[in-house]
Amino acid sequence: MNLKRMVVGIAVVIILICSLALMPFGKNLRIDTAEKLISTRIQDDTWILVGKDKRDELIKEFEEKYAMP
Repeated sequence: MNLKRMVVGIAVVIILICSLALMPFGKNLRIDTAEKLISTRIQDDTWILVGKDKRDELIKEFEEKYAMP
């Protein structure tokens, strides 16, 4: 019985995480996280969250906002 509950619980968590990633809220959450990470040294790795094109766009916006060369 405990194994069955654990499997169902894991399945529910996986479904929730996947649906969150596909919803607009999940997209906004990933973009906000990427914007925060761009201000750090690991900005090249933010493509994992938003894709390479969006990452380049966010880096450009960050550089324009803070007048960085």
